[in-house]
Amino acid sequence: MQSYPNSEYGAVLPEHLRSRLPAFETERFKVLPLNPGQARLIVEELLQDTRLAEYVTWMTDKSRDGAHREAFLLQMQCAALTVLAWGIVERDSDKFIGALLARPTVGGLDLEVLCEPSMWEQNVTEEVAYLVAEWLEDHCEVESVKPN
Repeated sequence: MQSYPNSEYGAVLPEHLRSRLPAFETERFKVLPLNPGQARLIVEELLQDTRLAEYVTWMTDKSRDGAHREAFLLQMQCAALTVLAWGIVERDSDKFIGALLARPTVGGLDLEVLCEPSMWEQNVTEEVAYLVAEWLEDHCEVESVKPN
């Protein structure tokens, strides 16, 4: 997983928003803000599924140890407020089925949905990502590159 520190360019996550993320609800899912420890546990479990890990380009080591390392790094990034994390809960089962991660990048904000393979055909990404992306767009500032 790559780190995107705050800088003079790219997307900036305002301080007051980083510590108070909203929850979102759809007909089938709840999207709940995660603290760093929760983000680590959920993402580590998700990444231990090799079917999902194969699609995660930033995860070079697809083993259980690799999942553990990436989840630990994510916990540190969430604690440093360089990554925002939400858990995706299926309403019917009240079970976490995925995570949504937002990172500032030079080009703007990167939004990634990790979802357990049993839910891949359920259009989870389409249902939950739009709400979070819309909120991020309304509440985050994007600055252009500042020349020296």
